[in-house]
Amino acid sequence: MRVLLFTVGSEGDVRPFVALAGRLRAEGHDPVLAAPALYQGLAAAVGVAFEPLDLDMTEVGRAVAGRHGLRHLLTFARAMGERAGGTLPAAVAAATAHGPVDLVVHHPVVPIGQHLAELLGVPAVVAALAPALVPTRQFPSPAWPGPARLPALLNRPSYRAARYLAGAWCRRDIDTWRRADLGLGRRPGRHDPLSDPSVTVLHAFSPLVVPRPADWPATAHITGYWFTANDPAWSPPRRLAGFLEAGDPPVYLGFGSMPVDSPAALAGAVTMTARQTGARFIVHSLNPELTRRLGGHGGQILTVRQVPHTWLFPQTAAVVHHGGAGTAAAAVAAGRPQVIWPFGVDQHFWASRMIGLGVAVPAPPVRALTGTLLAAAVAHAVGDRLVNDRAQDLATRVRAEDGLGRAVAHLERLHRGSAVAVGG
Repeated sequence: MRVLLFTVGSEGDVRPFVALAGRLRAEGHDPVLAAPALYQGLAAAVGVAFEPLDLDMTEVGRAVAGRHGLRHLLTFARAMGERAGGTLPAAVAAATAHGPVDLVVHHPVVPIGQHLAELLGVPAVVAALAPALVPTRQFPSPAWPGPARLPALLNRPSYRAARYLAGAWCRRDIDTWRRADLGLGRRPGRHDPLSDPSVTVLHAFSPLVVPRPADWPATAHITGYWFTANDPAWSPPRRLAGFLEAGDPPVYLGFGSMPVDSPAALAGAVTMTARQTGARFIVHSLNPELTRRLGGHGGQILTVRQVPHTWLFPQTAAVVHHGGAGTAAAAVAAGRPQVIWPFGVDQHFWASRMIGLGVAVPAPPVRALTGTLLAAAVAHAVGDRLVNDRAQDLATRVRAEDGLGRAVAHLERLHRGSAVAVGG
């Protein structure tokens, strides 16, 4: 079967789709990955066809700088929506350039996939990295702004709000695109990827991390994580390899594509923590000022730009991050204790889950980050034997799961069923 995988977002949003595309190819299927052009190399590493989309996540990151809670969510949704128009022409090319498509598997953050599936007359499958769309009474949608708990009776309605916000800012562009480019008319629920209750939803995380809610419909599945293997052609820069060999395992600190509001304050917090705890740090930084301020600290702090988490995290003492789904997953698989300083969107949810599992230590939202708090959190994460043992135990069990195999099996069953329906 030929499967179109359509995703946008940061590297943490793209890598699981790359992993699924690679597994599909290994199982004899024909995947096509449509993603931001920046990630073409990831597709090449697993040998799958790639169609580039015009979406620069650094622009989205700049738009949400300095915003937290509800302001962060609304600004993020608006920024994604304003840039969705750039993906629309390429989306049609991706759907038609490689021959007939049997399934469309898509990320819900910019809900375009269901329109492509409607155009092609094939099933759409939502691939969710967080349990943010399928309603449950057990917890509010992770896309709900802020860490505050809701009254239980509001848990299910919070998902309706999350599904509305997912594409609220690009609906006019999409309606124009549907009419002018796809030849599709208006229909109720066209902007909701789950308006059809028969749509399959594959959740790409472990049931050990988020157990399947009992009130989910039969169409919602938790497969296990979708991890990419380390690229055998990749090797660490000499400077990074030398740093790792020169001392104790370092603490990793990185906030993904989230913007650094004050490079000076963050640099001060890291250097203070290194001085007080004696910990060495590898800091992921795309910010020139942060890199400059952290330079000159001998063998104690090293800044890096892009290093595969699956390669680096097992060599660290702890992982300090923003709570992105992909980073949290990589830290879980590496068996390393975590410190999560959430910015917004689903990051509070993952922070809460990791703390609840006992593999992360509590930390406030990132706007409260100080050197004193960072030093205390790092010392706790590195020094608490129980947290470290729990992280190692969870990693062992998670790595034993075959999330990609389960995902491919669900897609194969769906394809067989749709083929029978068309033939019958």
